[in-house]
Amino acid sequence: MPLRRFDRTSWPEHGPHRDLLDLLDDVHVHHGCPSERVLARRLRTSTARVRDVVRGRALPGDAVGIRDLVAALTAQGRADPATADRAEALTVAARRERDGAGPWPAGRRTGRPLWSPPGVAPATGPATTGTRRTAVAALLLVLTAAVATAVVLSGHLPF
Repeated sequence: MPLRRFDRTSWPEHGPHRDLLDLLDDVHVHHGCPSERVLARRLRTSTARVRDVVRGRALPGDAVGIRDLVAALTAQGRADPATADRAEALTVAARRERDGAGPWPAGRRTGRPLWSPPGVAPATGPATTGTRRTAVAALLLVLTAAVATAVVLSGHLPF
């Protein structure tokens, strides 16, 4: 029976997600190319979920999920720790890139360099996602405190 490799039609062209899929494919080929159905059985999950991950349509859920997937690909129930660590790091990087939470997207979106040259003040620009989240959290905290103060001062406590 010929070896069946993962379908690469949905794989990204480059980036950490592509590097993760290349790593998973290398482990897959090195250990005899188990089918998606066999992998799903080893992981105790649906074949569709395994298919989505190995075809590049989805990322593993968490660090445990990627380590379990690497172990299932090896068919030994235990993967090389260095390979599992690399897969976990690539999953985190791919997730951060997908969610726009990495240190690099702001520079990519604006076309500005990510770091200023030595001795040059950093360029200011629109607020980053982290700055916006902090501002929204601060606003919610102030509003919550104002409502709590108004309820206490009004004397209309619910108990």
